[in-house]
Amino acid sequence: MGNYADFSKRLSKMEVYIQKELKEKTGRLVFLTLLLLIPDLFIKTIAILFLSASLLAYDIRHKNAELLYLLPFSKKELYLYNLIFLTILVAATSVINQIFIETDIYSRLIFMLNSLTLLLSIFGITMLFSGLGRDGLGWAIFMVILDAILGGLGSSDINAFNFNPYSLISFTQQGNVVLSFLTSCAICLLSYLIFIRKGGEN
Repeated sequence: MGNYADFSKRLSKMEVYIQKELKEKTGRLVFLTLLLLIPDLFIKTIAILFLSASLLAYDIRHKNAELLYLLPFSKKELYLYNLIFLTILVAATSVINQIFIETDIYSRLIFMLNSLTLLLSIFGITMLFSGLGRDGLGWAIFMVILDAILGGLGSSDINAFNFNPYSLISFTQQGNVVLSFLTSCAICLLSYLIFIRKGGEN
């Protein structure tokens, strides 16, 4: 019973936070969500970039995060609320745009995993640099471009003469779906640990 009450309280706090974000940033979030509905990973990458930088990272960049810390939200909660909200948004839009494409279940699941890999990496990078007091959006854009260049070199075929091992874990190229997803999870976990330790106020 106690666990249920605790879960209900956390869910209620998350709802309050999400409502606040939706109220303050409605136009931007609606536009970027519409972009997510386009079944193209390049456009999805751009949308995720700006979505990741539009919530908590935006407040940190514009010195509004201190107000959030005065509310009953811990740094852990703020990070997780952002990640959960974006995960639901990306997953839901991925399901919707795949409805109109004639593909099999396997292809749809791969597309979903591709989308979540992009989210975990980009959100992780954005929050990592925001937590370190840097421009999360600027660094995320730089890292996406760098990853695309490094991942695009050579081939992801292990038997090819120009095999590029990095392409297997690249979050933009995703030469190996599982390895790139696990690498993205590691990036997100690292950013979470740094954010809650550094605070992200600056």
